[in-house]
Amino acid sequence: MEAASQEISSTSEKTNVEKTDNVIQAWIIDYYFATLCRLFKERAHDEFRKTMKIFEVLVDGLDACPQRSDLPAQRTICCFLTRVMDGKNLGIRYDDRVEITPLMSALTIWDLLKSYTDSALHSKIQKLLTVQSVVVCVKSGNAKIAKETMKWLQEQNVVPENLQRMLATILKKKDSCDQPLLNLSFEELMEDIDTFLETFNQQSSSVFLIEAASKVVQGCQERSDESIETEKSDDTPSTTQSTKPKHKRKLLSQRRSGPWGANSIKKEEATLKRTNVYNILSTSSVPLKMETPTRSPTKARRKWTYEEDQRLKAGVRKFGVGHWKEILNEFDFGNRTGVNLKDRWRNLQNHRLHV
Repeated sequence: MEAASQEISSTSEKTNVEKTDNVIQAWIIDYYFATLCRLFKERAHDEFRKTMKIFEVLVDGLDACPQRSDLPAQRTICCFLTRVMDGKNLGIRYDDRVEITPLMSALTIWDLLKSYTDSALHSKIQKLLTVQSVVVCVKSGNAKIAKETMKWLQEQNVVPENLQRMLATILKKKDSCDQPLLNLSFEELMEDIDTFLETFNQQSSSVFLIEAASKVVQGCQERSDESIETEKSDDTPSTTQSTKPKHKRKLLSQRRSGPWGANSIKKEEATLKRTNVYNILSTSSVPLKMETPTRSPTKARRKWTYEEDQRLKAGVRKFGVGHWKEILNEFDFGNRTGVNLKDRWRNLQNHRLHV
């Protein structure tokens, strides 16, 4: 009987520890989400992407947390933000369908966030996403992709009739500087998304960890100020007693160890194990054919370099033959695709150059 009671107690304690861990991890996710919102507002693309990799691993590895119903929304918002940040990069893909550009993918995800913003702001951002999906292609000289994007938008029934006429004119003239578009710029889109993020964070996200850290930092500053005042007082001639210097207790540890140390974040690809439909970060890159008004583009086959062959061999050793997507994500091959890697590996086999 006593053994059974101890077993129940042990099980209950383990459950409480797991729940506590989930709550703490949710606070950590809140911190990284707030950081991502700040980096998005600062347009700090490189830092944003580095932080997003950490966020993706954390949020996709977190068990269900009943106390926090907003975590799925945070994940969906981050899926949206990464696509908008890469909106002008037509060589990045987030979907299996090659023709879906980052902004087209963002438009699909934005529809899932309708309940997290007021209808007016949601409609405005949707309109800006629609316009910029086409304008970005025109500005980059990709009229073909612009036409394919326009066709996709019409199939999705997200383009009002007046907007269709405006975009059709842009495609015809291949000019994105028409007067009606001046108030529908990419920067306007980014600023409206900033407004959405501010509202969401005020209503939904917890800032407990940030507030707690701020109090610790403030406490350190106050202790430092008190110490300076004490030293000044000790140096005055009126001091009659000598006192031993007091060692200040450090509120912030100087050691960077434990699970949040500088070398603790392992480089790995997060796997979506739950019912998450969308990848947070981009899945692949595609080569783009830039169109010129004078002649049709010709396919120029870029020769494989010795360094690229070595990367391909290293990728096959690490992931195995056929895992071209993983190899592309791990190693830099420029704009080469998985098909390019497959063909090159076959050639290496035929010439007995592989490891």
